[in-house]
Amino acid sequence: MIEKITISDIATYPSTPTVLDDFSKFNYFFGSNGSGKTTISRIIADPRYSARSSIAWKRGTKLRTLVYNRDFTDRNFNASTNLKGVFTLGEEQVDALKKIELARAERARLQDKSTGLSKTLAEQDQMLADEKGKLMDRAWIIKQEWAAEFQSAF
Repeated sequence: MIEKITISDIATYPSTPTVLDDFSKFNYFFGSNGSGKTTISRIIADPRYSARSSIAWKRGTKLRTLVYNRDFTDRNFNASTNLKGVFTLGEEQVDALKKIELARAERARLQDKSTGLSKTLAEQDQMLADEKGKLMDRAWIIKQEWAAEFQSAF
């Protein structure tokens, strides 16, 4: 269990240490906006969050902490951009939705590229058909010019 939290020189906390103690197994921090609740929760979630703050554990035994704050909701609740009023719960689902969105964007990019390549291919096919037509016309002209000379061959 947490015995004491010392916070200093971060967010709304001055360089003079603020000490929080007398904790129970479950604790709830409340206060007005900007009073330092999120800072406390971030230090509890990850003591490395502030180099000038610390947590003392009873008997030196660090326990697993669960912190429900804005960071938690950002990591675990994801509002769907496709369906109003629908959200997912859990970090894995948020990650999965992000991967789906990235895959959709990649699919759209590849479809655009495919469309461009198809257009280029159609243009190349048309150019080939035009050149083939020109070659056939030129061959016909040459055949007519030399028809008398090669009458027996034709």
